Amino acid sequence: MSMNVSRLLSPLRNLLCGVNRRQDLSRSLLLLRVENTETLGTILDKVAMGHLLVQLSMSLGRAVRPYDPVQVLAPGLFAFVLRDRTDRDALQVARRLHQQGQAPVPLAGQHVTPVMTGVLIHAEAPDLPSIPELVENARQLFPHDRALTRPGLIATVSDAVAAAQMQAWFQPQISCHSGQITGFEALARWNHPTRGVLAPGAFMPQMSAADHNTLTLVMLAQSMAALKTWDQAGFDVPTVSINISNCELSGRGFADCLLWELDRHEIAPSRLVVEVLESVGPVTSSGETRDNLRKLAKAGCQIDLDDFGTGYASLDAIRQFGINRIKIDRSFVTACDIDDAQQRMILAILALAERLGIAALAEGVETREEYAFLAQMGCDEVQGYAIAKPMPLSDSLDFLKRHADAAARLPTLAKRR
Repeated sequence: MSMNVSRLLSPLRNLLCGVNRRQDLSRSLLLLRVENTETLGTILDKVAMGHLLVQLSMSLGRAVRPYDPVQVLAPGLFAFVLRDRTDRDALQVARRLHQQGQAPVPLAGQHVTPVMTGVLIHAEAPDLPSIPELVENARQLFPHDRALTRPGLIATVSDAVAAAQMQAWFQPQISCHSGQITGFEALARWNHPTRGVLAPGAFMPQMSAADHNTLTLVMLAQSMAALKTWDQAGFDVPTVSINISNCELSGRGFADCLLWELDRHEIAPSRLVVEVLESVGPVTSSGETRDNLRKLAKAGCQIDLDDFGTGYASLDAIRQFGINRIKIDRSFVTACDIDDAQQRMILAILALAERLGIAALAEGVETREEYAFLAQMGCDEVQGYAIAKPMPLSDSLDFLKRHADAAARLPTLAKRR
């Protein structure tokens, strides 16, 4: 099946991967993936499934310009390179293609409906990544891309930590009220010897409980080292955030171990932000989880509720665990400047946070327009590509210097006499 589809679209693939005759001003890469192939496979034979994928590729191909061809990366995985479009135009095209790809298809005497998810990446000149780089980055954003995990990673995450291949990258968080940096979030990256830098989506599905514990310890150590580096360089970075999995929170003595590490490195607990998933709650969590969270909060660590709005209700968790800040998931942030439904959801979350007396941070802010809307609506902090991409510690020093220089150049209001 995949061979037939690949052969059918090989001319388009050649066109897509060929050398540009002119310099692109921008490139947007859209990946669309059929998620219910296994379900469809139970009602369609191999020939019918092949026809379905061919019809999808032809239908999607007709919906874009001739020089924006569709490429089949794998059965049910389609790629589009949209050239010389603004990020908004690319988003509109992506939405149209996503909607069209999920239209019912008459096949074998019945109508079948593909279910598709998508990833859109936009880049502008002069820093235009190559198309293969865009494809690789986009595929890593899918939570479970089987092609990225087959035939499997060469080593476990614990082995990677032992080989010093795991590195903390840092993404800044900015106050919407003052423009000052309020902290960095530490994000794991695997410097894989054969596959390059891997984002968590490429290795987290295979992680064991032991891997999670090992990774957290190394991320904590590198985060504390980063705080000291920023302090020694004279930069004011109040906090660093690390992600803690539910399996670690449920471990007996986890809070004591973490606080001991902070004390050993002479880092005040108030400078560490512990990010927990929204699913952590008094009803669903274990006694050890509740004890660890309360102990961390009592010691002065700040607690963030991550991916807010994507799990089940956590109002009781906010009350009992002393949550300091909720992080609005990027699924609500995307296109919030132009989408009425997104705006209503954002406003509701911000109103809830204000009533509860806690801060709100919007993550996954990709455009300046989204940033402006969130600031105008009263969001406390933002994080995302509109500010900066995750970066190694060495690059964060350059970012902090540029940010400080830009702040120093801002005009000041003269005092009235």
